[in-house]
Amino acid sequence: MMARKPYAFRREDNGKIVWVDFQTMMAQRGGFITLPDGVEARRCLHLENRPKRITIQPENAIAPKAISDSLGFCEQALNKFETDRARHGFTDIEFREDPEAPGFFQVHAGSRAAMERYTKHRGLVNRTGSLGGGVMFSQEQLDRAAELAARRSG
Repeated sequence: MMARKPYAFRREDNGKIVWVDFQTMMAQRGGFITLPDGVEARRCLHLENRPKRITIQPENAIAPKAISDSLGFCEQALNKFETDRARHGFTDIEFREDPEAPGFFQVHAGSRAAMERYTKHRGLVNRTGSLGGGVMFSQEQLDRAAELAARRSG
């Protein structure tokens, strides 16, 4: 039995995996090689022992609150939105008056998933995740940020 080689290819005739060396792998054309017995084989990247990308999540991470001004509305529309929320069963969504803008109501959600569902229900798309809206911070990171802000402003 041949020792396992670092590059995996799947035989086109029977679907079995064959492991080949670097030079054989480099002879591929369009992801295929021709084996010594004349059968073509396709590269299988998912089987190779490549280092996996590791994402480290802080142990004491705090999920950011899901609050949206974009979905917000004025006081005159509160009854309309409360009726719609209750009719469609959004129990983890609530409307709270913005403390900095009296008469304007923000949308508060119990989780990011709940906010995504409600955003979709309203016919909108949330693109803030790609802009950093889905970031998780540890309490230590939040404390350092507060300290830095206090130093710079004072």
